[in-house]
Amino acid sequence: MSGRILVGLVVGILTGLFFGELVADLKVLGDIFVRLLQITVLPYIVASLISGIGRMSMAHARQLAVRGGLVLLFIWIMALVLIFTAALAFPSIDAASFFGSAAPVDPRQPNLYDLYLPANIFYSLSNNFVPAVVLFSILVGIALISIEEKDSILHFFDGIAKTMSRINNIVVQLTPYGIFAIAAAASGTMTIEELGRVQVYLVTYVCLAVLTTFWIFPGLISALSGIPFGEVFRTFRDPLVTAFATGNQFVVLPQIAASCKQLLARHGAGDEQTDSAVDILVPVSFNFPSLGKLLVLLFVLFAAWFTDVELDAANGFFLASAGLLSLFGSINVAVPYMLDALRIPSDMFQLFLVTGIVVGRFGAMLAALHIIVLSILGALAMSGRLRFSLRLFTRYLLLTFMGLVLMVAALRVYFELFVPPPPPREEVLANVELSSRWIPFEVSTTLPEITQTQLSGSRVDHILHSGILQVGYRPNNLPCSYITPRGELVGYDVEMAQALAVDLEVELEFVPFEYDDLGRMLAAGDIDVAMSCIASLPDRFAYATFSDPYLTLRLGFVMPDHERALFMDLDKLRAKTDLTIALVSSHYHEERLKHLLPNVSIVMLESAEDFFTGRSQGADAMVLTVEEGSAYAYRYPQYTVVGSSREIGIPASYPVPKGDLEMMQFMNNWIQLKRLDGTIDALYQYWMLGGAAKQKQPRWSVIRDVLGWVD
Repeated sequence: MSGRILVGLVVGILTGLFFGELVADLKVLGDIFVRLLQITVLPYIVASLISGIGRMSMAHARQLAVRGGLVLLFIWIMALVLIFTAALAFPSIDAASFFGSAAPVDPRQPNLYDLYLPANIFYSLSNNFVPAVVLFSILVGIALISIEEKDSILHFFDGIAKTMSRINNIVVQLTPYGIFAIAAAASGTMTIEELGRVQVYLVTYVCLAVLTTFWIFPGLISALSGIPFGEVFRTFRDPLVTAFATGNQFVVLPQIAASCKQLLARHGAGDEQTDSAVDILVPVSFNFPSLGKLLVLLFVLFAAWFTDVELDAANGFFLASAGLLSLFGSINVAVPYMLDALRIPSDMFQLFLVTGIVVGRFGAMLAALHIIVLSILGALAMSGRLRFSLRLFTRYLLLTFMGLVLMVAALRVYFELFVPPPPPREEVLANVELSSRWIPFEVSTTLPEITQTQLSGSRVDHILHSGILQVGYRPNNLPCSYITPRGELVGYDVEMAQALAVDLEVELEFVPFEYDDLGRMLAAGDIDVAMSCIASLPDRFAYATFSDPYLTLRLGFVMPDHERALFMDLDKLRAKTDLTIALVSSHYHEERLKHLLPNVSIVMLESAEDFFTGRSQGADAMVLTVEEGSAYAYRYPQYTVVGSSREIGIPASYPVPKGDLEMMQFMNNWIQLKRLDGTIDALYQYWMLGGAAKQKQPRWSVIRDVLGWVD
């Protein structure tokens, strides 16, 4: 069977590489296979736990709990040592990098009452709440211990367990075909693009997983039981390969139990006591953090390295202890909790989800291996058949130490040689391009000398007469107008300015401006209109006339990522006595902030960029639109943006020369035209909602890129 499974896996991978996304629909067959495997698992857990615990004496049950718990604790300690040792492979380079997500992280805490307390066992069964099902089964089994006339009940559950095992054996025969479908769909659709330094985590994880699977855990069983290493590995090949290919250790629990009993029986340790121990330990161990889950801690260590967050010994102890406890729940809740606690940017959770596609299968295999080790060693400890040989165990530890040292040294050399250095911060978002370049345009990067004269007449007439539209822009106003490291001006309003020039049939020039000079530049004719997501706030009407709004931007706070919980709780924010908030170029929000937060101090910044580059004047946070804040958080991942709980909107308009009503009416009419023809919505999707990211290309495949048989 192992050979057939491996053949199915290899053929599936080759099929995916050949046909690419054309075989994506095979995932349906893979999902059907996984569901077939799951049919027997929950009934097996219920039946095996009840019958296994019920036939034990109370003394034996306590003995199993104590000895099994000690074995589990030993495995956890060993796993933590492996994880923190593997992290030594991370290279000593300047690793601060940039990773942003288009959407905010919103991990949802599951209902722990439903997850762990089976108020309605049928509800728990139907919703796949495994911990609740296990707790119910343990309680029933313990209750049966003290019942004298329990043989008929135990025979009933024994029959169910055997029936589920037989059904599982039938379904397992389909494994090679199910693995083929899963592997073909995965290799045909999975892409790993622009990994860069993420390979540090992926390669370290995979190497540690391989070393653990092929030596550390099987060798541990061999060293403490006397069972030959090769036999241990051969016995569990089938469930390990299946767990890897499906990415699900849950579906192989019946196979693991059967394989454990067979291995123990071949070495004279198979009796009713050890079989009962296996039937209890296999389903129970599924509910405790396994090595597959514990390796999440390796990602947290990597995330700290990746974002240049230093962790001291106290942080390491916290990660080992609190991290282990948090992993009793959902990984998707535990990871954000650990990132926040260690002040690591929360956007790294999105990277965790992405890398999980690659490492998830190794994690499932390690979780299955964890259950195997706990079941074998726990059953042997229960029956007093552990064979501790100082010579064998010392040799095992020596070989394990040498293997770890060689792995860390080899990875360290590889990473030092081949891990690319971080890009300069200004190159972040460097590859973003205009969605369309309709006309050529000139871009000035130096502030002009402002003339003292005022341009007379309507600005519309002046533009049409001169044949040139001069647009004022802010060079670092993400994502509305900014200059990339290649010297290209891009952004939402750069595209809107192109559309305006095309509609006027004139040439286009961009001229930089500062808010203090905006009114004078408009009046003197140095610019005809300013287009850079400028909020039409009341204090700005003193020096310009504004068009109707073309966008409604959401107001929010930008702050260091680890402080976001504070700014999401208004009561806590009001209670903070030493709070300083920065505003950009306008006093409009000053009085409202002071009314909302009586203890706040206000500082004024010339540009949003000042807040991130050491010119924040001691500000704890900055008031900015969510759209702009999200773009800056992408470039500066140690910061994040939190939207206002009241969904406060800010109108973005186009300033024109003060008092020029004809130009204002012209811009109002033009904005309405662009709204009706879809330009405003299309550009908002592209620049504000992440559409500027590179469009997904078809996955490379032999049939498309080599043979050219399909487009």
